[in-house]
Amino acid sequence: MEGSGGASGVPGRAYLPGTEMPEGRAAGESSLRENEETMRTSARERSGSRCGRTLWRAVVAGAVLVGGVCPARALTTPACLAKKLDAWGKLRKCQATENGRALQARPADPAKCQTSFDARLATLNALATTAAIPCRSQMNGDGTVTDLDTGLQWEQKTDDGSVHDEENEFDWSPTLGRPDGTAFTTFLGTLNNATSRDGTTSSGCFAGHCDWRLPSIVELRTIVDLTAPGCGDGGACIDQTVFGPTIAFFYWSATTDADLPVFAWGVAFGADGGVSSAIEDATLFVRGARSAL
Repeated sequence: MEGSGGASGVPGRAYLPGTEMPEGRAAGESSLRENEETMRTSARERSGSRCGRTLWRAVVAGAVLVGGVCPARALTTPACLAKKLDAWGKLRKCQATENGRALQARPADPAKCQTSFDARLATLNALATTAAIPCRSQMNGDGTVTDLDTGLQWEQKTDDGSVHDEENEFDWSPTLGRPDGTAFTTFLGTLNNATSRDGTTSSGCFAGHCDWRLPSIVELRTIVDLTAPGCGDGGACIDQTVFGPTIAFFYWSATTDADLPVFAWGVAFGADGGVSSAIEDATLFVRGARSAL
């Protein structure tokens, strides 16, 4: 393989654009060392980018670079999820900084944090769409999944007869008007129970967190998936590969109906993912959630 220096190039060498060997110089002359030093400088100057870092490492290692071309690296799901986690970290850091400035009566603009985060998320979602890869759900391996678009951690349903079983039904309020039904006392009571049998020591609650709750109606709607297999045809409108087995029916939210105080809102996962309210003493399905990011 000849380098880009044409007839005067050195066999087996390739040169970054703009670093071709001057015409009239024979291979093996001191200009070769000058050329390689130029390659190092060029790669070092470009080392701020991922491609530049690849070039720089190759030059340092003495690798042969073909025309200075850095091949594009395909975006993968793990890499995309990692970038979203990084975006969440930067969001919280920015918010803490701006809120601290506000507490000190200094000029602050916390809104810019969310704006920047939303733009970053939109970019990553667009890249994921182009790459045809999923980039939203982080499977935690503890019976939960974290939605990296909303920052919510969700309970995954099971079919094992436990409190997480998909077929369990709970009421919102038998007394109507207060959150005192089994959805709160039994379901959330079990997830958030950190007391051991002796009543004095603490255990870890569900998945190590003791702040599980019913999602708001807005939050609950974010996991509706109208493209899920069987949705609208008897199947649940949710990705069951992510959220576990799910009954195609009505799920309680924590949001009450302002016009009907003894009714609470829920999502119909068995129809079109629409919302409606039901009287609070009805026994329906639930799914736990918590703010994770």
